[in-house]
Amino acid sequence: MNSDPAVVSFLRLIRDMPRELILKIPVLSDIADLGGGLAGAGRGLLMRRLDRRYARICVVHTELGKLDFKKAKPGTGFEDMVFAQTDFDRYQKISREDFTTFFDEGLDDFEDSFYKNNCMMDRGAVRKTIFHRYQLKGEHYYCAAVNPLLLGIMRTLHTSLDFAPLIRVVETRRECEILIRFLQSQSALGEDAPAGLAQNFSALFDGLVRNLSNVTVSHPDGMATTLSLKDETPPVLYGTFYPANKAHTIRLV
Repeated sequence: MNSDPAVVSFLRLIRDMPRELILKIPVLSDIADLGGGLAGAGRGLLMRRLDRRYARICVVHTELGKLDFKKAKPGTGFEDMVFAQTDFDRYQKISREDFTTFFDEGLDDFEDSFYKNNCMMDRGAVRKTIFHRYQLKGEHYYCAAVNPLLLGIMRTLHTSLDFAPLIRVVETRRECEILIRFLQSQSALGEDAPAGLAQNFSALFDGLVRNLSNVTVSHPDGMATTLSLKDETPPVLYGTFYPANKAHTIRLV
């Protein structure tokens, strides 16, 4: 846990902010809650991101467990074998929950470059392609005609573990600026506060990351994920997930 008094005070300040402001700083408020032992208080932005990472890791482990290596022809590459044994029919009918997890909110889990490198289009175009093809009927999304392009997009989004950072520098800085403007409006900070933030933001960001060390969170299925810190400069945060009770560690920040 972070022992920097300045960061601890900063996070305590956030937890005392009015709800209308908390809604504008979801990353900072989640870091404050998670680091303050309130990981089970709700499914905030960071918790939903962790849930989606866990869900994709579970999919990958399940898919690998289903592989029948006896069906592989001599000389077949691993990726070709996986592709040959993939059940693409699952992308014709998708539950509302899975659709949101992997193909709606889940679009946030990857960098802009991910879409250009893997889908040959930007994030907005990928979203448009998906929502043009799928229609919600009851508790499921249906696609009458799943073409090869769409299948490639859906499969990539469903199983890729090439995640964006759990906490992004740009969004965190933006939220800090929102918080500072609010405090200035309440005469709680002087006019030099923005300049101070610009000069010291890297140290603050590192402190926020360190605040998540040794945090344990629980996913909707009851499985726990532990966050751990490799204390170097800058600090590196890892998450150890347990799909089917098997440890799977990935870098988060």
